[in-house]
Amino acid sequence: MFHIESPASQPGQQVAPASVVPLRIEEIVERIRRRITEQSATATGDHPAALDDSLPAIASRPELDYLNRHWALFDPLSEMRSHRRFLGPLVVRFRWRVRRLVLGVLDRYFEKERLFLLELVRFNNALAERSDRLLREVTERTKAVAERNDLFLGAMDVRLEALEAREQVKRLIEDSPRPPPIEASDDEEAVMAEMTTALGVGVDQRLRPFVDRLRLADRVLVLGCGDGESLAALDGVPATGVEASAELVRECRSRGFAAELASLQSHLEALPEGSLGGLVVTRVGDRHPTGLWPRLVAAAWRSLQPGGVVIFEGIPPGGTIVRLRWLLARQRFVILDDREVANACGEAEHVLAAGRGEAT
Repeated sequence: MFHIESPASQPGQQVAPASVVPLRIEEIVERIRRRITEQSATATGDHPAALDDSLPAIASRPELDYLNRHWALFDPLSEMRSHRRFLGPLVVRFRWRVRRLVLGVLDRYFEKERLFLLELVRFNNALAERSDRLLREVTERTKAVAERNDLFLGAMDVRLEALEAREQVKRLIEDSPRPPPIEASDDEEAVMAEMTTALGVGVDQRLRPFVDRLRLADRVLVLGCGDGESLAALDGVPATGVEASAELVRECRSRGFAAELASLQSHLEALPEGSLGGLVVTRVGDRHPTGLWPRLVAAAWRSLQPGGVVIFEGIPPGGTIVRLRWLLARQRFVILDDREVANACGEAEHVLAAGRGEAT
């Protein structure tokens, strides 16, 4: 243990009894060793120990505080005492004379020591402040890197989910049974096409509010083009129609539109992936049974390019439109517009536009 006498404030002033401040070097060393042992124990394992935000700054450690308070040399005018009763004053006076003699000879040495200690304390304080600042910067940058890693891993999870969903749709389309293609005009689907075309008068007026969403599409397909009324509603947008009735296909071609004879859903599922920029499906509620809607939505997603738009016309209100919206959301379509219109019979139905987002 060391005892350090506190210096007097001014030379020649009456000095109070010296206060002794004990300094236990063994306790400081033992505390440092204990902290190192605790940090080593918490850092064992596969992962390093997490950063402790409550770690005290180096500039506030007790060792540096002690150095700042006790760096000065002893005061030459500090009080000297003796425990001897009679010879004590003589001994103290002798010590005073010896101290003055020694200090007079070693003044330059003690001044050099004082300046050295002063610069050492200043350097230690500057080093402690700089170390604390660097530690804060390292901690903040480490947290920023961890946040970027979390965002990157989250984006990777979303991409993997999209790829898995895409593969599931491919397997669903490949494994599900497909109806045989039709070619004759007296087939059931051809008769249904002619009937829905006759009952769906006014489809051009119902589609025109949505035509602007197809202006930038490089290739548009109208699934169920009827007699050409839906193609005329596109107002100059290049498009190709598909119809199951040979009579309706001939009528479309006679009006100057491109049309093909094929089964609607089979033709859509056979298209190359990402080959369409826009898709229009007419009379959804009349021409496509609700049990086949999952395949219809999946085939629409597969055939569209990223950013492509699909328009569904002729959706009955109530639970039917709710079911279609749910299927579109499950397939990761984005609902762009949903309007309630009146059909040829004055009944309410819906026209819905959805977009395929960018590939993730």
